[in-house]
Amino acid sequence: MSKKKKHKQHEEEGGEAWLLPYSDLMTLLLAVFIVLFAVGQVDKPKAEQMSDEFTEQMMTEIYAAEKMSNREKTQKENATDESSIDGKSEQQQMEELKSELDAKLQSENLSASVKTSMDGRGLVITLSNAIIFDPGSAEIKKENEETLLEIADMITVMDNFIRIEGHTDDVPMNSAEFPSNWDLSAARAANVVRLITSKTNLSPEKLIAVGYGEYRPVEDNSTEEGRGKNRRIDIIVLSEKYDDLEQ
Repeated sequence: MSKKKKHKQHEEEGGEAWLLPYSDLMTLLLAVFIVLFAVGQVDKPKAEQMSDEFTEQMMTEIYAAEKMSNREKTQKENATDESSIDGKSEQQQMEELKSELDAKLQSENLSASVKTSMDGRGLVITLSNAIIFDPGSAEIKKENEETLLEIADMITVMDNFIRIEGHTDDVPMNSAEFPSNWDLSAARAANVVRLITSKTNLSPEKLIAVGYGEYRPVEDNSTEEGRGKNRRIDIIVLSEKYDDLEQ
């Protein structure tokens, strides 16, 4: 239904392009007929020749105007179709990647610790801090580096910007190394980026490390279960609509 409406608008726009040249031609045609009528009384063969020449010129101009109008209409339709296809292609790619990740996580019994979702930003891969870091530490556990790298390898199919976000619960952090949860979350995100850039083909220019501390919770911090879900690393394959912002 929507596509037909757009097509109708293109036809109307194409029709409006006729108004100016058509009105000019009609005015000229009336003037020529008056002249032809007067001249025809004196030189009928010459009047007929003039009429034929004028008719040929008029048809040529009308054809050129119609051709230009149709070309503009086609260009607008193609631009609209290409834009729609591109948007659908990105969405489809992300959904297919999500399905592949879900299947891999399930086969490796990681579904409880690593989850995927789609939101307005793009594809979100959420990893529990418990499988990547020890409490109060930003060092990635050696035994789980491979999990991170396998996920990173899978998302290389998308040439999009990727945000690595570090999150904590609201329990205060105050150590010599990390004076606050902001420091800890930022260090964790930076270490994930460092690991990915050193051992995968993901372009460093496409990666962003961000620390949010306890200020972007997904659950209530009043329960241990909620705090556990808030302690996380989010790997976000960003939609192309955020390209200008990240650049």
